Amino acid sequence: MMISGLIVTTMTDMGPFPLLNLSPIGEDTTVKLSVIGMTILSMGAGTVAEKQHYRLHGSIPIPDSPNLEALAMSFTVAPTRTEDVRIDLHGRESTIWLLFDSKDRDRIFLQHTIIEKALKEEIRTIHIEDNLTDPTIMKRILSRIKEISATEEIPSYTEKPYYIPERGGLEFHTVNSEGELITLEPSDDLTSHPVLILINGVIKRILLIKLDDSAPQRLLFLAGRTASNLNSNRFKNEFTIRDVTDPIEREMILEKIGTIQKIGV
Repeated sequence: MMISGLIVTTMTDMGPFPLLNLSPIGEDTTVKLSVIGMTILSMGAGTVAEKQHYRLHGSIPIPDSPNLEALAMSFTVAPTRTEDVRIDLHGRESTIWLLFDSKDRDRIFLQHTIIEKALKEEIRTIHIEDNLTDPTIMKRILSRIKEISATEEIPSYTEKPYYIPERGGLEFHTVNSEGELITLEPSDDLTSHPVLILINGVIKRILLIKLDDSAPQRLLFLAGRTASNLNSNRFKNEFTIRDVTDPIEREMILEKIGTIQKIGV
């Protein structure tokens, strides 16, 4: 039995928060997972957020739990009550997390397609906010996924998704004037560089973020070429590359990075 638990988190009017915990981890850790995990899942989604729904993402390390990781699937539900106009209009963004031991990662990844299909079928029956805290519904989902993950039948043709374990699913890079890739630490002052290459391994996206409006066009070209090479050589062209030039979106992403840096993974 490789799947060890299930956690439900949602975007409340005050921000990400865990609603139901059917796992061995404690309350403080579920709060961290809610904030960090939902932030990473939304980072770089831009206007294609709905395409992220009903897709199995991850894995992502569980905060304060070195041997645990999680797969995630996001979706929206109709809010019971909200004072947030955006939530009232678009629904309440929610996520189900499936926890497993890191030693089982390869086997879980080989079952990625099977688990995704089953979880999608279950989540499509969840329509309203009250369903998120219904233990009967969530225990049924957990039981089904546990049964799938425990099977001996694993497709040999399934490729494992790319994984960035050390940085919680994120990598930060920039380039110098010669176009050489420079790796940055999450704790670095990322805004001190004219351009940032952010790799989000959880949702398979590479963001080219122009941080200095006066950055030379050649540097942006070199950053774009480097991102394309990374996608081709390292990620087998499975990632999507997006340019972030809009000041509002840029600030939103930097704010999310700041949240992750503050809490840590």
